[in-house]
Amino acid sequence: MLRQNSLRHVNGFVDEQGIKVWLGIPFAQPPVGKLRWHAPQPLKPSNKTFDAKKYGKDPMQASMKLGNVVEAFTENESEDCLTLNIWSRGDGKNKPVMVWIFGGGFVCGHSSEPNYYASNFVSAHDVIIVTLNYRLNLFGFMNLSAVDSSFEDSGYLGLKDQVAALTWLKENIAEFGGNPDNITVFGESAGSSSTFFLTIAPAAKGLLHKVIPQSGAVGFYKTPEESAQTTANFMKFCGAKTVGDLMKKSAVELQKAYAGFADTREMNVADFYPTADGKFLPRDPYKALKDGAARGIKILTGTTSDEWRAFLLANENLFDLVRKDAQDISPIFIHYKKSTNEEVYKKWLNGRPDTSETYGDFATQVDFRVGQELAAEYQSAFDDVYFYLFTQQASPPLDPLGAFHALDLSYTFNMPYIEEHPDQRLVRAIQASWAAFATTGNPDNETIPHWEKYSANNRQTMELNAEGCRLHKDVNTANLTALRYLYES
Repeated sequence: MLRQNSLRHVNGFVDEQGIKVWLGIPFAQPPVGKLRWHAPQPLKPSNKTFDAKKYGKDPMQASMKLGNVVEAFTENESEDCLTLNIWSRGDGKNKPVMVWIFGGGFVCGHSSEPNYYASNFVSAHDVIIVTLNYRLNLFGFMNLSAVDSSFEDSGYLGLKDQVAALTWLKENIAEFGGNPDNITVFGESAGSSSTFFLTIAPAAKGLLHKVIPQSGAVGFYKTPEESAQTTANFMKFCGAKTVGDLMKKSAVELQKAYAGFADTREMNVADFYPTADGKFLPRDPYKALKDGAARGIKILTGTTSDEWRAFLLANENLFDLVRKDAQDISPIFIHYKKSTNEEVYKKWLNGRPDTSETYGDFATQVDFRVGQELAAEYQSAFDDVYFYLFTQQASPPLDPLGAFHALDLSYTFNMPYIEEHPDQRLVRAIQASWAAFATTGNPDNETIPHWEKYSANNRQTMELNAEGCRLHKDVNTANLTALRYLYES
C-alpha cells in the first residue's frame, strides 16, 4: 500500500525480458494553472488504481541552438509532466535503487527517450532503476524573483521537481522492492550537474546516499543577477511586463515564444542553467563542495575524453562560434571575467598548434574535465570518490569525433543510441561497476582492475575502454593545474 499523498495502487506490466515495469507514475501535482512557476506540491490522497503501462507526457521543451534554428516541440509534451518510471526484476526486497536524471542542457530531454529504457541493465544486475521527468527551460528555470517575489524559487524549479521525486521514492520505493536507505542518483550532462547539485542542496539531505555524475559538474549554474537578466530579455521579447502577462499565455504559446527568442541569438544553451541564490543552492557551488556540503555522500564520476566534439554533429563550425562568444555557452566564461576566453586559451596553448580542433580540446578541459576533477578533489576530503575517463571512440562514420559527449549512454544502458552496437565487454564493465557502487559504495568488480580512490594526492583515474579498462595516475594533472584558477579565483 503506497503512502499518504500518493496513489494507493499502481498496476504495471512485465516486459518481453521478464522485467517488471511501471511507467508514468505521478510524483507531484501537475504544475499547471496557479501552480505554474511554483514548487511541486505533494499528490492529494487517492484510493484510485493507477494504470502505469505507458509513459507520462514529456516536459515542454525546445531544441538547443548552436548557430542553427531552434525548434519548438509540441507532440506528447505538457506542463503536466511530473512522472517517474520504475524497472525491477523478481520479487526481492531491499534492492539498491538507481535514480536516473536525463540531460539536455536544462532546455530539452525526457525520461521516455528509448535510450533510457532500463530493462537491459536490470536484467543483468539486481537493482531497481528509476527515471524521472522535471520541468525544463522557462518552465523549470526562468528566474522570476526580480519580477515578482512570490515566484522567488522559480530559477531552480526543475531541481525542486527532482527533490520531490526523491521524496516520493523515499516514501514508496519499498513497495516496489527497493531499499529507501540505499538510493544512488546518476545522470549525464545536465543530469550530471543536477546530480551534483543535489549533493549540496540542503533540501535533498537524506534522500540520496551515493551519486554517479557523468559529464557535468557544478559549474553549470547562473547567479541571480545573470538569470534575472535572461528573464528580463525574454519578457521584453514577449511584450510581457508582469508574471500575470506570462500566465495568460498557454504552454505552447510560451514554448513558441522561447523558440523565437532563442533564434534572435546564435546560441541558447546557457539560457536556463539553475540559479544559485544561496537559498536552495549555495551561491558558489564549488566552494560549497570544498567546504563539505556533500559530506557523507560517496561519488563515482568522470567525463568522456572528447566531450565538446559531440556538438560538431549540430554545427561543424561550432568551435569557431564558441571561441567568438564563449560566454553564451561556457559555464565558466559566464562567470570568469578577469581575462577573456581568448587570453586564457592563448596562455593554455603553450606550444600547441592553434587550430579549431585544439580549441575543442581546450573547451572540453575548461567546461567538463577540469571542473569534474576539481569537484572530485574537493569531495575526496569528506568521503570516497572514484574517477573515470571514458575513451571508447565512436564507430564509423563518427569515429573522427572520438569519445564525445553522451556516447557513453549507449554503454550505460546497453541500448542502441548513438552507438548502434555498443561493445558488450565495455557494457559489462560499466554496468557492473555502476551496480557495484550503487550496492556497496565501491565500484570494484571482476570485470575491471582494482579501482583506487581519487584524491588530491593520488589522482587515480579508471580508463573505460573496450580494449581493456586501466587505472592511471595523474593523467590530467597538468591541465587541472593550469586551469583550476578559472574556478577558484
